[in-house]
Amino acid sequence: MTKKRTAVAKITNIDDVRIGRIIALARDHKRLSQEDLASYIGCDRTTLAGYERGGRPLPANRIPRLVDALGLEPRILDPNAA
Repeated sequence: MTKKRTAVAKITNIDDVRIGRIIALARDHKRLSQEDLASYIGCDRTTLAGYERGGRPLPANRIPRLVDALGLEPRILDPNAA
């Protein structure tokens, strides 16, 4: 008898989804492509796409460049910011 494999849904962190949506909306508002913003913050386009869809957590070292490029307050992306 063989074991039947079952699909396991990936659990998504709601904060990652919220932050990703903010990044995507702000990027669209600034009329930046994913490629341009990714290059500015020091990652590739697929990494940025992962942040935007909430499937990849945003590392703290990317926040300063993101807030600079998008004109956001740091506390919007990082609740621990002053």
